[in-house]
Amino acid sequence: MTKLTRFLIVAAILGSLGGGAYAAWLLRDRPKSVSPERADYDRFVARLGGDEPAIRDELNDLISTSSAPLGAADRARAGALTRECLDASVLLEIDHVRAFIAGEPSPYHFVGDVHRQKLRAIAGDSPSVEKVLAVRKALAALGGEFALIRQPPDWKVEVVEKEGQPPPMPVLELLRSGSTFLPPGAHPVLRGEPRIPAFAGPDGELLVQLEQFFNTPQARAALPPAKYSKLYRSGRIPPTPTNLSDYQKELGEAVVAETRILLPGESPDPEGVEAVHDVYRKLERFFTAVVQFEPK
Repeated sequence: MTKLTRFLIVAAILGSLGGGAYAAWLLRDRPKSVSPERADYDRFVARLGGDEPAIRDELNDLISTSSAPLGAADRARAGALTRECLDASVLLEIDHVRAFIAGEPSPYHFVGDVHRQKLRAIAGDSPSVEKVLAVRKALAALGGEFALIRQPPDWKVEVVEKEGQPPPMPVLELLRSGSTFLPPGAHPVLRGEPRIPAFAGPDGELLVQLEQFFNTPQARAALPPAKYSKLYRSGRIPPTPTNLSDYQKELGEAVVAETRILLPGESPDPEGVEAVHDVYRKLERFFTAVVQFEPK
């Protein structure tokens, strides 16, 4: 083999390698094809200010807890989602999610009729983005206070019975009922700092549970219609009766009367006094949160 032949062979090899590298470079810089669904999703994330992981996490939560009616395939896919979603394409396989991000997002897209009715009574038919987020944050704050009285009581009271019957203490019984009117673990968990302007199933469920709580037999005994008529609408107390503030005097007098039953005598034990007051503070704190419920 002559030197010229060897040179031509080496040159050919180097040329083919160089051509392959150049082709790889061209393919590397060529834009990857993006599906229409992914393009919609990217625009949706951009509209909400970026931070794709946070948006993905919240979108995963919205569909996982959705109370809206879903088709069988969507329901199966939503039910298979894990708490942490690492790939947005998993969410984009769900028709209900794709429909939400493709157009103008409806604030009630992820809630069913019952939850929608409760939320509309607070937010209106077509709330703005700011209104939706404000309502969601306010509900999360209220839900946190409600969760405290949903816990099993860490207190126990002993009352001296008269003629074999304990004296009525309806306010205390209302507080005690907080942990029993629904099964343990049923309390909804709400997102405190939402970014997506759409109500979640737990948002509506909180309002459903609040209305149930305010209309139990214990609640009617503590807040009888004859005495607290302003609280009632069509015979029921709504989920957020902010006009409880109109009855601060009556509620205060009821608590004082029950405190005297629990702390008889002229000079009750100071530790007992503090323990009793601590019990009633739980309900007072919750009532204050209800009165101050005002999405801003």
